[in-house]
Amino acid sequence: MNRCSSHHAPGLVSRGRIAGDLREMGVETGDTVMVHAAIGAIGWIVGGPDQVLHGLLDAVGEQGTVMAYTGWDGSPYDVTIGAAELPPQLLEAWPPYDPAMARAVRSWGVLPEILRTWPGADRSAHPDSSFAAVGARARELVGEHPLQYGMGACSPLEALCKAHGKVLLLGAPLAHVTLLHYAEHVADVPGKEIVRYWAPILVDGAKQWVEIEEFSTEGCLPWRGAADMFETIVKDYLKEGCGVAGRVGAAPSYLFDAADLAQYGIEWIEQRFTEPAAEPEAIEIRPAEAADHRELVRLLGGLEEEETGSVSSESRRSSRADDLIERAERGVFVAQVGNDVVGMIAVRQEASERGEIELAYVDPAERRRGILRELEIDASAYLRDAGCCRVRLRVPAENRVARGAWRALGYTPTEEILERPL
Repeated sequence: MNRCSSHHAPGLVSRGRIAGDLREMGVETGDTVMVHAAIGAIGWIVGGPDQVLHGLLDAVGEQGTVMAYTGWDGSPYDVTIGAAELPPQLLEAWPPYDPAMARAVRSWGVLPEILRTWPGADRSAHPDSSFAAVGARARELVGEHPLQYGMGACSPLEALCKAHGKVLLLGAPLAHVTLLHYAEHVADVPGKEIVRYWAPILVDGAKQWVEIEEFSTEGCLPWRGAADMFETIVKDYLKEGCGVAGRVGAAPSYLFDAADLAQYGIEWIEQRFTEPAAEPEAIEIRPAEAADHRELVRLLGGLEEEETGSVSSESRRSSRADDLIERAERGVFVAQVGNDVVGMIAVRQEASERGEIELAYVDPAERRRGILRELEIDASAYLRDAGCCRVRLRVPAENRVARGAWRALGYTPTEEILERPL
């Protein structure tokens, strides 16, 4: 019987190996590094996830600094955005942002929370877009963080660039490069979306509500590309021969010069958004009809390719499209822009009080303009009329784009499948 050697357990990654892999990628003693990490991608970490930060600090040394974007898990951003005034009950009940105690946003992984609670860590005073840093230049990076336009001038992101800092992705998607929000903020282009929201802060020990204005971090510019705009910028940057790719443990990782990437992002944005965007055509959501058959076949092909990397035969997709349109126990809706069908959703009643989203797809070129939300609204109304009070769907763990899109619509995980290599 074959056994795995206890002396060479597969997938084990030590603090020393993390530091060594980082040095091989180009992290040097004295460096200032902003990190984004998907800890699970690194491997089975000896001693737990805090060893990742130990390894990072070992790599940069006593004169180095590590920074991460923490946010605030209790931010009232989603509750107060766009509100002219707030209900008295909310004003009274919501606790103020306390940089020393407020948790980092949990959905961004465990490392931001580890870093913000690290001995000697400094954290910025922004109640929604806070950063934390550990090391020799921590106070220089996060000590001054303006409430207004907190990703732009005088922000920790600009301080990172001025400190000749670096951006490190440890298994994290290219779309997660927070530094590019700085590029969005300072790029000289028209039509950037502005948002306003309220947040409670401490002023001389007392809670005070302040209104905050910034360029939106969820659609600042009218980008309609097939992939996330930040991901597209970073891929283009890599194609120019910039940045370093490597591995830390098992995690595909990247190291970028912060100032150079920020400048590249600014120029990239300014080249593409110099003219105000034309008003987009209206989106119509309606039940699918027999006349939509050809478009459904095409959309099903796009969905299959995105999910599996391959497309079934046209006859197979044609049969599936017929099934979607003809079965009465299912609600199928399409999104139409002008003369084109650009999205679809199919739902059914799975149990007496629960519905299921069987499939949903929007043409990549039409994403990031609220089409999925509009489809989901009509689909949810269909299920409510059928007597459902809950709806669920299944999304592969590796499909981060889809997971992010559904979470933005209020969907939360209810179960988890765990696995590891043997």
